[in-house]
Amino acid sequence: MFNSEKIGSTVIKIVGALAMLLTFILFFMIASERSASHWMGLVFLIGAQAMFFFGGPLVTQKKPQYNGTLLSSGTATILALYVGVALVLSLLAGLFANAFIFYMVLQLTFLFVAVILALILYAFSHKVNKDIEKTLVDREKRDWEAKRGKF
Repeated sequence: MFNSEKIGSTVIKIVGALAMLLTFILFFMIASERSASHWMGLVFLIGAQAMFFFGGPLVTQKKPQYNGTLLSSGTATILALYVGVALVLSLLAGLFANAFIFYMVLQLTFLFVAVILALILYAFSHKVNKDIEKTLVDREKRDWEAKRGKF
């Protein structure tokens, strides 16, 4: 039988590869003068797309048993927002032609914020998962003791 989750992940990866290729092609078609900021914008945008299209499905496949929706949807939102920010900064790269260091600091700051938010979400999600597991174990123990007459 077909594994729909695996097929969906493969489709997302193919779309991601095509989006990255399109970004690369458009970069050479549109930009006539390219400064270091333009090249770094391209690198960060391709990196953001790779994180979104290849990292997102990986997180979805490794989600915890009980609250995986929080982790997968939260991570997808964070990555999508980062792709949007990287796209905007890439489009504005020409404004930073004379301020390359500032541009790099901006790009790295947004990357750092996205990674930190994803790690916080991951830690929170796993804490909630452990709390749910503990609650279920406690409930099973209480039910078992009630059946034996010790409660």
